[in-house]
Amino acid sequence: MRLSLVVSCLGPGLALLAAALWSIWPVILRLRRIPQVLVYPENKDKDALRIGILGASFIARAAVIHAADKRQDVLVTAVAARSESKAKSYAQQHRIPAFHGGATAYRELLAREDVDAVYVGLPTALHLEWTLAALNAGKHVLLEKPAVLSAEEAHQVVKTMRETQLLVFEAAHHRYHPAARRFKQLMTFGGDSEMASASFDVRFSMLDPPSLLNSIKDTLGLSVSLSSEDRRRERIKNLDRWWYCVDMLLWSTGAYEAEVVFAKEERFSISATLKLQLPNRSTTATLSMARDSWRDPFTWSISAGNRSSETSLRLQNFGFPFIWHRLDLIRNGQQTSEQLYGAGETTFEHQLGYFREAVRRGSLDKDASFLLTAQTIDLILEATGTGQFSITRDLT
Repeated sequence: MRLSLVVSCLGPGLALLAAALWSIWPVILRLRRIPQVLVYPENKDKDALRIGILGASFIARAAVIHAADKRQDVLVTAVAARSESKAKSYAQQHRIPAFHGGATAYRELLAREDVDAVYVGLPTALHLEWTLAALNAGKHVLLEKPAVLSAEEAHQVVKTMRETQLLVFEAAHHRYHPAARRFKQLMTFGGDSEMASASFDVRFSMLDPPSLLNSIKDTLGLSVSLSSEDRRRERIKNLDRWWYCVDMLLWSTGAYEAEVVFAKEERFSISATLKLQLPNRSTTATLSMARDSWRDPFTWSISAGNRSSETSLRLQNFGFPFIWHRLDLIRNGQQTSEQLYGAGETTFEHQLGYFREAVRRGSLDKDASFLLTAQTIDLILEATGTGQFSITRDLT
């Protein structure tokens, strides 16, 4: 009797645990397959690209340090942070040979002769200032996304980039994974002719518990009023997410112009409908981002659909496809799926390879793709009525 009672109590819990393990097992396998072979500094190529890091940030570890550790042709030579103790600790932790700390740290790093390029992983509000400083110091720039806060800032970067003939490479890491490139191939190179008249939908919903709590407080009238600067920081944090929607949409479709049909911005979400001008036609697209949706705690997808032919294409988890993704093509009621993991490299590893090659070839982003993204973001914010981001300097 007691045994049956224990089983009846534990049974549902064990079933849920088993279901959870079954669902995350593919993710665990994917993480285990990410290459972990390290190339130590003494084994790097003599002409390896030497990168300095502005900002001892968490994202710099994934975007540059860990990715460079696995390449023979990239070497991290220095890091700079406003705090000397933080810079020293960061350098020791990641085996970076030189560090700079204090108020002049960033400029000291830019003056180093053993730095060919810099990674700007600072808060977005500081990107313009230090990207221009890096270019004027003769350094190529790997610029964390979003590259800038407005089209006005983007124009300044493009102008200086062309004057110095140096590369500014926005860290749109998702673009360089085989899954994203396959989606783009199907959309822009005639990989599937039935997708030629498709419309698009991009979604990024990732539940952020503090945002959900604040959203509930807003609904109940219990929220605390924010200063204009706090609200601006909150909006920039939102932008860090919905930028993915805009960039992936414009890049994967090959759009060269966007017109805003509708846009709405709330405290932790934004949605918009766009009319895109593609090389051979125009089409519509919707995008949405939410940080406070308990109904949809995680969606990171781009979809294309053609109602007349009942054909659709969807890439799930385009942001971190190296963990898990699926590319589904449905035609005449029949579904085929692809997963393209390659050798298991992360999006950041792919990105660093493309950056290294662009520097080696002296390739400039002549069309400055981040400019179109910034222009489209400005148009969306203008349409919401909340206003574009203005240029500011150091906010820290």
